[in-house]
Amino acid sequence: MTRPADTALAPAELGAARYTRHSFARSFLRQAARERWAVSRTRWEFDDSGHGEAVYRIDADGTLLHFAVFSTVLRENERTDRVIAKRWDVTAALVEGPVPDDRLAELRREVPRQEAGRADAATLVWTRANRSERFFDYVVAQLAAGAQPDCATMGDACYILRSTAFYSNGKFGLADFDRLAEIPPLQVPYRAQMLAAWLLREFSYDLVEQCAACRNPAAAKLSGEWRRYLGLGNATGLGMVPFVVNHPHILDAWCSARELPLAHALDAEADAGSVRRASELLDRARRYFAERDTLTTAPYLTGPELADRLGGIASLLSEFPAGGFRWRDLDDRAAEFGAEARAVLHTVLVELDDSLDAEIEHLLTCDQRRRVDLAQTCGELRDLLADRYDWTREFDFTDPNEQARFWFSAEDNEEPRRGNRGQDPGESMEHPIDVARAVHALRHDLAAADAGRSVAEFLLEFPWHRGIVARVQSVAGLRYGEVRANLLAGDFLPLHLQRFQLALYGMENYSPQSTDWLRVTLFSGAPRARDVESGADDDWLFTRKPGKES
Repeated sequence: MTRPADTALAPAELGAARYTRHSFARSFLRQAARERWAVSRTRWEFDDSGHGEAVYRIDADGTLLHFAVFSTVLRENERTDRVIAKRWDVTAALVEGPVPDDRLAELRREVPRQEAGRADAATLVWTRANRSERFFDYVVAQLAAGAQPDCATMGDACYILRSTAFYSNGKFGLADFDRLAEIPPLQVPYRAQMLAAWLLREFSYDLVEQCAACRNPAAAKLSGEWRRYLGLGNATGLGMVPFVVNHPHILDAWCSARELPLAHALDAEADAGSVRRASELLDRARRYFAERDTLTTAPYLTGPELADRLGGIASLLSEFPAGGFRWRDLDDRAAEFGAEARAVLHTVLVELDDSLDAEIEHLLTCDQRRRVDLAQTCGELRDLLADRYDWTREFDFTDPNEQARFWFSAEDNEEPRRGNRGQDPGESMEHPIDVARAVHALRHDLAAADAGRSVAEFLLEFPWHRGIVARVQSVAGLRYGEVRANLLAGDFLPLHLQRFQLALYGMENYSPQSTDWLRVTLFSGAPRARDVESGADDDWLFTRKPGKES
């Protein structure tokens, strides 16, 4: 039995999410390892500072792809992760088919320009990244000295390149979504972007080793532990919040990808093997979070605080018999340790069963078209609001705090922002992501309408309700289509929705830098290219720092 929408879509519950075996990074690498995708470098031309270009060939179960990378070195004051940036340390493109010299020349000309450039329809993804100002040069220096990075110096950050964008689906002339669906290894949504991110991570290893070898031909290579542990950095902001609100069908698919496996796991009967495996993973998670004591995590638990609570859940599990009970019984008792610790338990329990892997991937493709049913009656529409949107009644829009904020796109940086209503400029360009307020207004005007009156007649009188009517009608069949939140409220915390999405992508090391943005890491602990080609296993949850016991 899946959890009700009011529980699963509560902001605090979304904000507690952790990645699972069904997160995009995990499912992508399972496919790549199962099919033994092979990655090889076919071009590598760099100077001693890291200026140059590389081309990687990917043989993906009979499909030929290439990843072209162009690298430069920016001054520190030139680096920014903002959309308005004009230059980056690294730009790259994932392309279909061969890359002869003339095509490489075109990529060399267009890809570094990003927003100002133009792609062809055989190019699937554009991406870009910057060097970590803290860690790139440090890792190079360590390798040049014949040593490995030091865990204490690296802290809890585990990346040397930080990605800033992944573009696809027709933008800048890139291949559209329908074309991706025709390429067998990339048919699952987000798979092409995950491949590009994973290859950026692989390139980051090669680049620091190149720079170190230029300083000292006898430089060390990154050890297997460090190559596995280091991931790809990322920083994300407010743009993720309007996206998930404006795409309720995608939200439903994403939330279903979390809730269906969880329900299946909780209803399963534990046996000796699954109890032993769950105990091992809980202990690994406890040790993993106990080590993470330098990340900024507020308003969420610190790593050690979370580790303590996981220890409590592990103690609970030890009180159960070695099988013969439902995992839901443990989950119910684990509620006392809070949503964040319980979410880690959910990750562990979902990990125990791989039987839904293929089915969950099929959920991710959805039809987002919206239509207005003009023949529906006002009485039927009222019933729909009562059935699906009763949760909006908890918000009193006569209270100024419930409309304290507005959302807009800043002209100077093209990024979504929140303003203080009545104080900040931009209110006239407010984004229509106020679902709860729009439903409240629709309900008010519907109250006086005759039950038998058609929606067409109603909208002739109240045309400004057309958008919310189309939304309400179109998402009527979705269980998880609406976040249970008022995004205009003064106390709304965007981090909750951001963390939910980042967990679904497969990211970890959540480190909020304000109420509106946070830093994360992708693919830390994940198999490397050589691991994937050898068919590496999928057991990389809670990968500990190099030199630590597994």
